[in-house]
Amino acid sequence: MAKKVGDNLVRTILDLIFQGKLASGERLPSIEKLTREYGISAVSVREAIQKLSLMGLVHIRHGGGTFLDRNIPSIADILDARKYVEVAAGFLAARNATAEDQARLGRIVAMMEEDFRNRDYVAYTKKDLEFHLSIARMSKNVLLSAFLENIQDLLCYLQERTHMLQGTIEKAYRFHPQIANAIRKRDGNKAQTLITAHIEAVKRAWSRYDREKGNGATAAAPSRRTGAETATMSRSRRARMKPG
Repeated sequence: MAKKVGDNLVRTILDLIFQGKLASGERLPSIEKLTREYGISAVSVREAIQKLSLMGLVHIRHGGGTFLDRNIPSIADILDARKYVEVAAGFLAARNATAEDQARLGRIVAMMEEDFRNRDYVAYTKKDLEFHLSIARMSKNVLLSAFLENIQDLLCYLQERTHMLQGTIEKAYRFHPQIANAIRKRDGNKAQTLITAHIEAVKRAWSRYDREKGNGATAAAPSRRTGAETATMSRSRRARMKPG
């Protein structure tokens, strides 16, 4: 997934949403203010807002501004939606994938294994997303594929933070080759079982984090910055997000 200038703004807003620093229904700053504050073009700001809209997180009132949706999904909601889409995609991929599709998925798994061995978790996370998007494409169902494509920025954001939770990246490392192998063997039922187990393991990791932090189901995992740096950035970002 090629990174665009507005992606940093998307991630900033996602941080504020899932850390509870932006309330449902709250109005975002104007495009002009976001352009000034973040030093990016109006086109990039509009692209960022459009991505958030495709995720179902904001809605645009023509002539009235951009507002957070009043029903922001929790991380558990997002994982449940992802699970049911990917389970269906995995079953269909086992049936419909071409030999070329299978070879491409195998190459992605091999690169992920190399990244894991090299402890290059940033590269691993990017290929993790591509692994799941590839399976959706292999299903040959355009609606299932489009669903994940449209929210891929949200999925990437959550995967980056999920992999900061203890043990999650190690579990993902074990699941991916097994899922790819089930699809290669045309065993759709096995692929479904493994995808379900994989995403349920992620849900359990978030539940543990949630219990430990007591922040509710939408809390985002901490960044790798120090606590002081995180607090300073959070205050700065929240101030910059005031409508204007």
